[in-house]
Amino acid sequence: MLEKRIVMLMSLFLFIFSALLGRLFYYQVIIGEKITQQATAMRSQEIEMNEYHRGDILDRNLLSLTSGQPSLAVYCLPEVINREGNYGELASFLAQVLKDKDEKEILREINHKGNKSKLLRVDTDLNQAEALQINASNLPGLVVAPIIKRYREDGFCAHLLGYASKGEGGEGQSGIEKAYEKTLKGNHSSQELVSILDARGKAIQGLMFKVRDEQRQDSSVVLTIDKRIQEVVEKAMDKRITKGAVVVMDIHSKEILAMASRPTFNPYQVSDIVSFDDRSTLSNRALSKYNPGSLFKILLSTAALEEGKVNMEERFFCSGKYVYNEQVTTACLKKEGHGSLSFAEAFAYSCNPTFIRVGLRLGRTRLLQYVKQMHLTDESITGYNPGPIGTYVKIDGGDPALGNASLGQEGVMLSPVQIASLLSTIADDGWWATPSLVQYTIDQNGQKEMLPKGERQQVITPGTAGKVKQLLEKVVEEGTGKPAAIPEARVAGKTATSQTGRMKSADEEVLNTWFAGYFPADQPRWAIVIMAEEGSSGAQNCAPIFKDISQGILKYF
Repeated sequence: MLEKRIVMLMSLFLFIFSALLGRLFYYQVIIGEKITQQATAMRSQEIEMNEYHRGDILDRNLLSLTSGQPSLAVYCLPEVINREGNYGELASFLAQVLKDKDEKEILREINHKGNKSKLLRVDTDLNQAEALQINASNLPGLVVAPIIKRYREDGFCAHLLGYASKGEGGEGQSGIEKAYEKTLKGNHSSQELVSILDARGKAIQGLMFKVRDEQRQDSSVVLTIDKRIQEVVEKAMDKRITKGAVVVMDIHSKEILAMASRPTFNPYQVSDIVSFDDRSTLSNRALSKYNPGSLFKILLSTAALEEGKVNMEERFFCSGKYVYNEQVTTACLKKEGHGSLSFAEAFAYSCNPTFIRVGLRLGRTRLLQYVKQMHLTDESITGYNPGPIGTYVKIDGGDPALGNASLGQEGVMLSPVQIASLLSTIADDGWWATPSLVQYTIDQNGQKEMLPKGERQQVITPGTAGKVKQLLEKVVEEGTGKPAAIPEARVAGKTATSQTGRMKSADEEVLNTWFAGYFPADQPRWAIVIMAEEGSSGAQNCAPIFKDISQGILKYF
């Protein structure tokens, strides 16, 4: 019985072995050549996930400012297209699917005569329907894959970051992208998707993309910007500002924590802006010159108090206008006049006749001395050269010219960043330093190169700075800055409305409006400057934005 079972088992093993041997002979000899051809036809294809071969621009907390939203891209494989010779058919199909692409443009891109193994990226912003339509097509040489776009299309941080020209090897054209081209260009560690393609250049179903990272350090630029604060600023601007700028500065370090300009732009549609000749959209208004209006009274008050030309309780009388002579007068914001008021009250209510008197008392020479002493027209920013902005304080001879300059009008042109620097100097007890925008760069070896910070200078006495801080807090407590007040902290600041000389209509002038403030007033930490073009008043247009931004900041600190 046992011997019979052993014979049966051996017979079964022999049968299975014979079947396997026969199957092996079939694959090796009968269809071996065909399998070899199929295996040879399949190959892996590396697809770069990052839109640009550039290093990162990071915020102060090393959060990327140049990693936009994920998207889908369509690629074509020239070696397959060259073999199939289906250029026209493929271009026509893609033009129908990609509504924003012209057939001739696509044909130029895919009719590649160079490296025939290189994937060509045709479009980087596919929607789901377009991706499904391309994948469902039977056209060889097309691959749809995920991609990480460099920029956000909502224009976040667009003026500061700038943009690079189109293409994987695009060069920086503006902003930090241009200023740090040598650091950023071609210095991004590769993150690739690996796909298995068949002989027709189609991704094989069921074989998923795999991510392959090249383990090396990126070259990066680390800014002083805090991405959280930048988000708060841009959200507040989008609610209330059509044209204007906001700057947030750390009062003690003088680091720029946020800087934004409106209108913003989509970095992928710059050519459209240029073609419509609306280049002002590309201008960074935070680094552009404007008449600061009554914000210049901060500088004038500082100089007059430091020189002993006025004291806080000195009384003035405002009749509603200042008369230079029979032909030349300057009106007060309050047409009927403020009557008798102290210097502190005149600052709180922004009384023009009072500040004309103080400016004339101080004199042209002394006023210009303090402009220079407080670095008011210094356009320097550590880590970033904005180019010549053209800011200035120039005062012609005669009392009317000095009076106009005292009110921050004709003869005075400053940028929002310079106003933030002035305000930070006052809030920091008279200490000034060059504003900074870049902390350091990181090379491919991980080595940091710190940018040198400017030496701190005491440009006015702490006593005078303390008096001006009292004036600024009074503006928010009982003056024109009340709309900037928040329950969470004490606020100090100044409103301003500046004339432009341009007319909306025969009887209405275009005005630019401002609010410059800081908080907490008792322990100053953040200075915020808001400028809105074509507004009505600083109190109405800009102070509420200060409130939104300051409350937004306090959610994180």
